[in-house]
Amino acid sequence: MIITRLITFSAMVMVLVGCTAPNEKTALSGEIPRELVEVTDREVYVEVLDVPDKHHHDPSNIIKYNGKYYLWYTQHPEVTNGWEGHIRLATSTDGLQWTAQGVAISGGETGDIDDKAAITSYVVPHDGKYYLFYTAYGSAAELKGISYAVADTPDGPWKKSGKKLLWPSGNKEEWDGVHIDDTNIIFFDDEWFLYYKGRPFGAEPSETKIGVATSDNLLGPYTKYEKSPVFPGHAFTTWVHRNGVAGFGYGTFWSEDGFTFEKTSDWTPKTVGLYCPENFGNGVNNNGVSWGMKVKFPEDRCRYITRMELPILDLSNLKKTAP
Repeated sequence: MIITRLITFSAMVMVLVGCTAPNEKTALSGEIPRELVEVTDREVYVEVLDVPDKHHHDPSNIIKYNGKYYLWYTQHPEVTNGWEGHIRLATSTDGLQWTAQGVAISGGETGDIDDKAAITSYVVPHDGKYYLFYTAYGSAAELKGISYAVADTPDGPWKKSGKKLLWPSGNKEEWDGVHIDDTNIIFFDDEWFLYYKGRPFGAEPSETKIGVATSDNLLGPYTKYEKSPVFPGHAFTTWVHRNGVAGFGYGTFWSEDGFTFEKTSDWTPKTVGLYCPENFGNGVNNNGVSWGMKVKFPEDRCRYITRMELPILDLSNLKKTAP
């Protein structure tokens, strides 16, 4: 069953992009793209991702492989502190009707770096392999950091690396000293940009901020940007947009260099994963993004995942109507 519900929809902003090719840089002269100022969405209900007694949240980015779309997400029981979760997979041929495929990544064995939980996935296709980055929560030091697993196809099976790709220092005074979570990786300006969220010891989720680390190699080592955090947010996502980087956090954000972000709007879809294959291209995206998956937060039952459509951010529509 699919029910389309219009939330709000501003008139399409006519940004002239002419005949610019999808992989060709466009000059913006330091201006914020108008579509990031007036962005909003509309929702499409997905029944299979709405399970009354299980929380479904943290949707990954969406990958397309052999004619199917792949979405990974976190599931945990209704009564929980949120850290007993595991990662599941759903697939679709059209992005509308989804089929649950079961567990993709579960928590590890006692003593593993993820023996308490494995959550918040993000998948990168690279050099003929698929890399699933996730938050590993271990009981040894009560620290949360980023690890990854690898597979030949997005169907799995996934082989965990057991490596601490980006890990908190344990210093309770640092803004990300005990908590590094929520991987978002893009290829931009000839480097891999790994965005993540962090917060200091004792801080509330509302105090979470987003940092970035970079590397020449997808699997690191990554060097943290010394001026992180770069924008405020808890559940967040980033994507290559035009010749810069856009993000959703506590609002909508834009950066020309991937490091210095400016808030463009208070609007945010909160917890969201996007379909944006250009994130792994040459660092330019003149197609924009047209859809993704986001979390709904009902007060009387478990969270669930629904489809979101973003007509204003679909730059391919603007190219069709430009003179």
